[in-house]
Amino acid sequence: SGVQNDNPLSALNKGNTVSTDRKKYEALRKSAENLQQSADELQSEELYKEARESGDVQAVSDYAERLLEHYNQTLKSLNGTTSPLNQFYRQTLKEAAQKEKDQLMSIGITQKKDGTLSLDKNKLKETDADTLEQVLGGSFTEKISFLADKVADNAKANAASASSQYNASGYNYFTESSRYNFWS
Repeated sequence: SGVQNDNPLSALNKGNTVSTDRKKYEALRKSAENLQQSADELQSEELYKEARESGDVQAVSDYAERLLEHYNQTLKSLNGTTSPLNQFYRQTLKEAAQKEKDQLMSIGITQKKDGTLSLDKNKLKETDADTLEQVLGGSFTEKISFLADKVADNAKANAASASSQYNASGYNYFTESSRYNFWS
């Protein structure tokens, strides 16, 4: 028939893999978008101005907590993929935190061996607004926002690619597998 299909069941299995890959990339896109939004929120001068005026850094602390949550989730999602580009992004995110290690530690944020970040909430809340702005409103969150944007774009493209898988003959795996009814 000219159709190259090693095994019709392999097409069904491929469909499951594609669906799993697509879900992984969609989760990665969402976590990266959340990370970017958190990083962008911490770059708001108004946030620190309000903290200085009120003497209360709770809002900054809440945003920092969300940033770490999304950072760690994005790293975890990047670990769940095998893409060399995603591994590069994972390493670059870890290096961005590593380069700011001393400043981050001064406000209660430490990097674990796996690259994830942990937070000493009490130390963060005891830090003055000017120091928080210097650490969280500057180059660290700029880098994180930039990287998160790239990760999200790449994940979106990979999810779309995973949704349209074709075999070597140009036939879509899902279309090809539907030609066979194994259970009749």
